[in-house]
Amino acid sequence: MTTAFVVLASAAFVSCKKFLAPEAISSFDTEYVFNNIPNARKALLGAYNSLLGDYGYGIRISGYWPYDSDEMQKGTNPPTTDEGQLLAKYLGIPSNLQITNPFNQMYQGIERANLCIYNIPKMELYSANGSVQQAQLKRMYGEALVLRAQFYYELCRNFGDVPAQWGPSQNETNLYKTRTSVDSIYDHLISDLALAQTLMPWRTEVGNIGDPVDQRFTKGTAKALRAKIALARGGYKLPVTGGQMVRPSNYLDFYKIAHDECAEIIANPNQHSLLPSYKSLFKDYLLAHNTNDPAGEFMMVASMAFGTNSDSKLGIQTGTRVNGVGGGGVNILPNYFYMFDSTDVRRDVTCVPYEVTFDTIKTGHAMNAIYDGKFRKEWVSNPGFVFSAGNSSTSSRPATNNSLQNMELSWPLIRFADVLLWYAETENELNNGPTAAAISAVSQINLRGHGGAYKETPPVIPTTKDAFFKFLVKERMLEFGDEGIRKYDLLRWNLLGTAITETRARLTAWANATATSHPPFALYSYMEDGPLYARDATQLPTYLYFVTKPAKSDVDAFNPFLNSFYKPSSTANAPTGQTRVNWWLGGSGQLTFANSFAMGFTAGKTELMPIPQTQRDVNPNLSQNAGY
Repeated sequence: MTTAFVVLASAAFVSCKKFLAPEAISSFDTEYVFNNIPNARKALLGAYNSLLGDYGYGIRISGYWPYDSDEMQKGTNPPTTDEGQLLAKYLGIPSNLQITNPFNQMYQGIERANLCIYNIPKMELYSANGSVQQAQLKRMYGEALVLRAQFYYELCRNFGDVPAQWGPSQNETNLYKTRTSVDSIYDHLISDLALAQTLMPWRTEVGNIGDPVDQRFTKGTAKALRAKIALARGGYKLPVTGGQMVRPSNYLDFYKIAHDECAEIIANPNQHSLLPSYKSLFKDYLLAHNTNDPAGEFMMVASMAFGTNSDSKLGIQTGTRVNGVGGGGVNILPNYFYMFDSTDVRRDVTCVPYEVTFDTIKTGHAMNAIYDGKFRKEWVSNPGFVFSAGNSSTSSRPATNNSLQNMELSWPLIRFADVLLWYAETENELNNGPTAAAISAVSQINLRGHGGAYKETPPVIPTTKDAFFKFLVKERMLEFGDEGIRKYDLLRWNLLGTAITETRARLTAWANATATSHPPFALYSYMEDGPLYARDATQLPTYLYFVTKPAKSDVDAFNPFLNSFYKPSSTANAPTGQTRVNWWLGGSGQLTFANSFAMGFTAGKTELMPIPQTQRDVNPNLSQNAGY
């Protein structure tokens, strides 16, 4: 923005203030906007609004940018003209609009946050010591710092060095900025977030300053984001000139920052903890349009709202296909499906090997057509949506066209589970091996992943540094599938190239399998491998058999498959009343699936995306990343 105007946003808190719903309505001069608390709050919500919509975490940044990784891939065939799929396959080019538009929206958010950061502390009420109004404005100031940090973090982890501007454009004498080093930006954000957390209340304390309970950020958000950015600062990064991934020599200093922030959050379990049920976290809260779970596990959320610019396509382009509508935006990789052991409840939350037809009937799919499950349409409620082939309706929103495109599903940015596993990772690094506290943190995650009680022998958590780290790499994979995290974990660990190479080799081995010959797989070098059936193909079925069941009352609990995912099938003939799925058969289709995986990845280049050409056209001082 280059003027002295700021977009105001109205806050429509729907369903008993369950989620934030800012929607831009008009523009006013900054002196008017920052003259009272209601208007200042609307300006802040305008900054929040830049998280949302198609070019925010509504689908592009959440559903296009994080793939392909060793858990999922976007599209099962080599891409042709689909810009989103080309980007996910590491074939993005500077003119790709799936890069350009989100890039621009992140900078829009930075400008809006900068206006709040500059103006809120200058307001007369900000100096009213001890007043509720001062407390509310301090929180808003802290929220703006958190928002700006999130926007810059997203830009830096995808583009490396980017132009940095720390004040409103109206105060700048030079808007044609060169790129600032990613480390310098991260250092600035780490400092900002140390300040932000001193200004903000904890989750349960917002009522003390007269604020409602909603998805606005709190002290825990600032602390968790500071930990996340500190780990990125201490992790591996590709220089914009290309070459080798590098890590700062003092990386442990940043691990210590992350460790201390996580430790303080963990020490306040009344603020943030694990929700006991992994399934409930998604089914009963995220997909029920309420991320105010009682445990406070959702620590940072991009909360979508009804409206063209504020909604998401989560659950439409992603998730299960229901009555022929949507789904298939990303596919679970077979190697990921089999990293879960048979008693891990996270598998059936994250992975859906079927589609729903006629509202209740589940039709089984082959191994190369497993949908992502955390944004499944069949679980969406409050409001619920009715799907039919070619059209749609909803109990509370009018249909505006013949194909339902939005369901107001929000995107989780940080969960408390992140905090526990970051804490375990930093304990392991800082102490040259896992401490009892690190093992306890990982154990909590794994135990919940098994429903709170192990039906079989609990996993043996390693006690040496390297082995514990490999266990942690696997555990984060299982915990955060479908949440856009994996690619960026692998990047900061300098494991993305290794993961892509080894995953492609395993997918190719799958594709070369026949009904009578299943080749063995090489062990993963970068993480602890899964159960025996994850690395010995002779353990797995060639065929699966399913039945349909129209009873709507228990359709959620109904598993259509009758034989095990983990035992070889006994016959190629489907029993009476059942339908056979060629779960695992080789051939050209499977090989195409394998060959399309991350097909454009080039080490030393595609760890970063290209700077949008439109920005370079208007800014002669903006250089390009190596290789583009």
